[in-house]
Amino acid sequence: MRFIDINKLQETSDNIGWAAKRQAHLDAMRNMTPKQRKTYINNNPDWNEFQPAMMALSNNKCWYSEGPIGNNDFNVDHFRPKNRAVYSTDLKNPKSKLVVTKANGYWWKAYDWDNFRLTGNLSNIRRTDRLNPKNGVKGKGNYFPLDLTNGGRIANDEENVSCEIPILLDPTQQGEVGLLTFDGNGEVMSAGENAYEDLRVMHSIFYYHLDLEQLNRERKIAWDDCEKEIKNGKKTIDEAPNEAAKRLMLNHCFSRLKEYVGNPDRSYLAVSKACIMVHSELNGYNWLKRFVRSSLI
Repeated sequence: MRFIDINKLQETSDNIGWAAKRQAHLDAMRNMTPKQRKTYINNNPDWNEFQPAMMALSNNKCWYSEGPIGNNDFNVDHFRPKNRAVYSTDLKNPKSKLVVTKANGYWWKAYDWDNFRLTGNLSNIRRTDRLNPKNGVKGKGNYFPLDLTNGGRIANDEENVSCEIPILLDPTQQGEVGLLTFDGNGEVMSAGENAYEDLRVMHSIFYYHLDLEQLNRERKIAWDDCEKEIKNGKKTIDEAPNEAAKRLMLNHCFSRLKEYVGNPDRSYLAVSKACIMVHSELNGYNWLKRFVRSSLI
C-alpha cells in the first residue's frame, strides 16, 4: 500500500460535471425505500467514469495491495460500502460473527469521489485463496469496521462521516500506509507501534486479502530483486580501490536503488523500501543509511 492523493480527482470531477450528476443521484434516491435505493445504485454505476483517472494515480495498480492490475479485473470500491455495511463482533478476531451496522449502507456516499478506491478483484471480492485454501474466505466485500470505543460513532444517513473512526487502513491517508511492512518472504506484517495499530493492520490484512499467496510470491520477487541490487552495490563499494572510486560506486548504487523506490511504474514499491530499511541496519551496510535519510525519509 502506498499513499494516493485522492484530491487529484477533483480535476476529473470538474471536467465531467460530476457535482451535478452526484446531486441528481442523491435527489433521486432520497425518497426511495432501501430496496429501491439498492436497485438504483446497482443500476447506475456512474462512478466508473473515474476509472481512467484513478488508474493514472496509481500507475495501474491496486490501491490496497499495490499489485499490478494488468489483465485482471478491477473495481471502483466504495471505502464506505454503498449498499450494506457490516463489522465483526470481535475486533480481535476478523473471522468472528458479522453484525450489520447500516442495513442500507452509506448510500449518500455512493457517488462521492472521495469514497472511491481503485482495487483489483483479489482484494475487493470475498473469495478463497486458491493457492492456500486453508486460509478461508477473505476480501473486503461490504466489511467496514468502526472504532466505537474511543469517541467514534456510526454516522446517521446523510450525516458528515467525520464522526466515525474507521479500523481499516486507508491508502488516501498518508499517515496510515506506513503501518504496513514486509519481510524477505514477501509476507505482510505490522509496523505499528502499539497493540491498537497492530489490530488495525491485522484487520486490513484480512479484509484486503493482503496475505494472498499470489501476492506473497510476487512481493518476494520484488524483495529479491532489490536485495540483489543492494548486495551488488555493497560489493562494488567494498572493492573500490580508492576514495574517489568509492564515492563513484556509492552514487551509482544510490541511483540504481532510486529506481526501486521512486519509479511509480514499479509494483510493490513499499516492499523495496522495507528491504532497504532492513538492510540498512545490518553490519557492513551503514552506508545504506545515507540513502534512507536522503530518499526514504
